[in-house]
Amino acid sequence: MNESTKNGIIRSIILMVLAAVVILGVFLIFTRRGSNTNTTTEETQLTEVQKITTIDLSKSYPKTPPTVVDLYTRTMKVMYKESYTDDEFNKMADVMAGIFDAEFLAAQRSWPTGLKSEVEQKKNDDYSIPKYEVLTSDLQEKRDNGEEIANVVAKIYLRHGTYTMPYNYLFVLRKDKDGLWKIMGWTATEDKETKE
Repeated sequence: MNESTKNGIIRSIILMVLAAVVILGVFLIFTRRGSNTNTTTEETQLTEVQKITTIDLSKSYPKTPPTVVDLYTRTMKVMYKESYTDDEFNKMADVMAGIFDAEFLAAQRSWPTGLKSEVEQKKNDDYSIPKYEVLTSDLQEKRDNGEEIANVVAKIYLRHGTYTMPYNYLFVLRKDKDGLWKIMGWTATEDKETKE
């Protein structure tokens, strides 16, 4: 093999190596930008607590009785399961107060400290709400005094340690003067037929 052929081969190898380095560099630049974008997206995803604490009921109030009940049960599930600060607890309690009927809320004398004590006790006793289902919304009725009432049934699974017991909750809601459905109260019964 003569000298010019060797030099040509060496030059070709050097050019291919340089081209590979340039392509690798461009690839790394684009993948870093992509991963930075993904990291930023991941950082802006809200935790379950933040999803509740950032709700602005004046802008996005639940439209139907079942969606009001869903917000209540989702908030209780988060309170029982997640970690949060006192400020975050107060914001979640404010959201709950915003979906309660004025008379019902006025009857809660120790609100929200009573709720906080109840939730802390349940968490200490290893209670949680692993899941819930909003099952039905009975037909709304209009009373003689003009009040509009709705009933919503939800199944809430309450876990204590490793044992889970489902409860059927019957929520009663009333439409307020602004046309918003508010929780007036509820009753709970054990669902002995469905155990997990």
